[in-house]
Order: sequence, then structure tokens, then C-alpha cells
Amino acid sequence: MVSLAALSALGLLLLVARVWCAEDKSYSVELNSFERNSMFENDAKWVDWGSLRVKKVGRNKFALTGEFEMKLNLGDEQKLSLQVFTYDAANKKKGPMVMNVNKPFCQFISEDEDTYPHLQAASNLPEKGECPFPKGEYSIDNYELETTFLPDDAPKADYLIELNILDKEIPVAGLISAVTLT
Repeated sequence: MVSLAALSALGLLLLVARVWCAEDKSYSVELNSFERNSMFENDAKWVDWGSLRVKKVGRNKFALTGEFEMKLNLGDEQKLSLQVFTYDAANKKKGPMVMNVNKPFCQFISEDEDTYPHLQAASNLPEKGECPFPKGEYSIDNYELETTFLPDDAPKADYLIELNILDKEIPVAGLISAVTLT
């Protein structure tokens, strides 16, 4: 089974992927950054992000690849929080929130029909529905991020995407990505 940290990392990546990618759309997507959220002092207690990264594989196409370790089991006591903000890249300031998803971890994974099944096929992540997700080491082999959820008329702008793991409503680990739609 997968640990909460690993699944949280995956959840963040999945959510970010949905926001970033726009294959065959009238705009281009640029990934400006992808990094752990340095705001959390105890991030290492929950997850070792290892070599997990997003790489560009074509126009508006990105792949998630690498290894990470979940250091604790994750269940519905923890939550995944995905937030998307407009972003002033020049001044590195968040603007208004344009998307907010906050669900218990296992519920988030079990309800996802678009991403997790494909991600699981490109990794050693457990089958959907297993909860809690166990701590452990996981790898993802070039999972191409989903690109179908953005509307054709998505506003062209800079965005900041935050995927966080919450424990008892307190953020404990996360990833941040800055993207630009042009």
C-alpha cells in the first residue's frame, strides 16, 4: 500500500497536472517551477520527495517521473488540499484563489476516475480503494499528466498551484508549482 505522503505527493501532482496541461487547446502551458512547499518545517516527517519531478515532453505535455517515500500511513484523518491562485510572478505574490479542493485523503483517491487509475498503471502505487495508504517507497515512470479538464477559454495568466497534505486541518507537507497559460 502507498503511504499518505506518497499519495499526497501524487495527489498534488495530479491536481497540478489537471490545471497545467492543455493538449490541443488554443493556448500554451509553461511549467515555471515545481518544488516542495518550504513553508512546512516538519515536511520530512511525512514525505521524502526524492527524485519526483515533472518534465516537459512536448507542447503542452508534461510527465511525472521519479521516486518518493511516504514516511507515515495516510488515511481519512489526513486531507489533500489543492488550491489554485492567480499569481504575480514578477513580485512572487499570490492573487485571488480560483480553485479549491479539500477532501479526506482516501476519499479523494477513491473518487478520482480521471487520474489515479492511469497514474497507478505507471507506478507501484496501490489499487484504488485501499485505505489507509501505507508508508513506503514508490516510483512513477513517466506518467503523462492529464490535459482534458481545462476549458478552451481558460484565462491566459500566471497561476500558483499548491497541493498540501493536512493532518488535523494543519498543513504538514506539500508541493508548489507555478504555471503560465499563454
